[in-house]
Amino acid sequence: MVTGENTSASQSEALVARIRSGERAAEEELVTLYRQPIFAIAAARTGDREAARDLTQEVLIAVLKATRNGQVRESEKLTAFIQGTARNLINNYFRSRVRRAEFSLETAGTLFSDPIGELEAAERRRLVGEELRSYSVLDQQILLFSLVDGHSLAEVAERLKMSHEAVRARKSRLVRKITKSLTGCHRNRVWDHCTS
Repeated sequence: MVTGENTSASQSEALVARIRSGERAAEEELVTLYRQPIFAIAAARTGDREAARDLTQEVLIAVLKATRNGQVRESEKLTAFIQGTARNLINNYFRSRVRRAEFSLETAGTLFSDPIGELEAAERRRLVGEELRSYSVLDQQILLFSLVDGHSLAEVAERLKMSHEAVRARKSRLVRKITKSLTGCHRNRVWDHCTS
């Protein structure tokens, strides 16, 4: 779930009003609040860090443009508006990939050699995405920085201003929780890597 963890409805309304009035700091605040949660969702859905970075940029640009133009009608529901924008742009990303797909015979043979494996991988990505959306922004950041961006636990702890032990314990708990919730599915390389 995309969420500015401590952002109340009144804070969202104030943020939207400040952006509409042209306050640059308010735009930077929105980006700071929502960049990592959007990236976590995009990375989970696409399985591609570069695509997730591009999608995060697209979502933030679209949200800022819509906010400046007064298209966020219920400003107290800013988070829901951002979630909807992210969902739509990620879905558009998948639709455009299908439309533009041009396969060589070799690639097509590889892609279709194991349709069960492809379906299982897609289901794993969907389940991981659902699981991540249920976590707090802090938990999403710990997983994002350590598993997706490849930072050490010490770097994550420093970045989040937490103790190394607190980050290690929290990450360990999150990985166990994800693994347990995905029982019955083979863990993908990301989860195998993070537990090694």
